[in-house]
Amino acid sequence: MRFAQVTGVLHTSGDGYRIVVTLDTKSAIETVRDEFWPRLLQLDGQADAEWTVDQLTQETIGTTLAEQGWEVVAHQPQPDSSEWNLPVATYLVRG
Repeated sequence: MRFAQVTGVLHTSGDGYRIVVTLDTKSAIETVRDEFWPRLLQLDGQADAEWTVDQLTQETIGTTLAEQGWEVVAHQPQPDSSEWNLPVATYLVRG
C-alpha cells in the first residue's frame, strides 16, 4: 500500500485563477492538474476561494488520481488561508 499527499493551491492569474494540484509520494512530486479557472465557485451564493480550491482538488482526486488507483484517506486541516495568502486544500491518499 502506498500513501501520498495531494495539495491543491489556487493562484490569482490575470483575469481568473490557476488551480495547481500536486501528488507528493515522498519519492517524487508530480503536478497532476495545472489549469486556468475563469471564476471562483459559489458557496451559498458567494464566490469563495477556499471552497473553490477544495472542490477542484477533490474533483482531481476523484477523476485523474482515481484512474491511477488513488483514493482519499483523510482531509488534512489547513491553517487559515490569510496566513498563506493562497487558498490551499490538502488530502492524504492511498493507492
